[in-house]
Amino acid sequence: MKNIIVVLCLFISTLTWAQTLRVVDVSTEIGPATSWLEVVDSGKYANSWQQAGAFFQKNVPQALWVSKLEQVRTPLGAVTSREGISRQVLTSIPQLPDGDYVILEFQTDFENKAQSIETVTLKKSAEQWQVIGYFIQ
Repeated sequence: MKNIIVVLCLFISTLTWAQTLRVVDVSTEIGPATSWLEVVDSGKYANSWQQAGAFFQKNVPQALWVSKLEQVRTPLGAVTSREGISRQVLTSIPQLPDGDYVILEFQTDFENKAQSIETVTLKKSAEQWQVIGYFIQ
């Protein structure tokens, strides 16, 4: 089966990651990411769009988001395991305004596709981390 890619923001998937890294408290990012993934896992795709950051909502129409997840995520089935495998903290990402960003990667096994990589991009806004990108490979 070919790699499966979910649109999150039209340009997020083409980012280069050569940016300045710095240390922040990981617990503040993991919670919002995993909570958001649980909403996606439950099939509540419209809710996941509503819980995403303003940048995400501005760049990905809700109907498109729901449609793409129904096409790509639903056939994968239930999550059987998910483990964090990498974390990058950035202050700039090409084509995005400077700010505090975190890119988290998870090794995820789905009922119908093992050894997938999920990438969740978060941006700190008003002292809260919000999802602005999602990618399944």
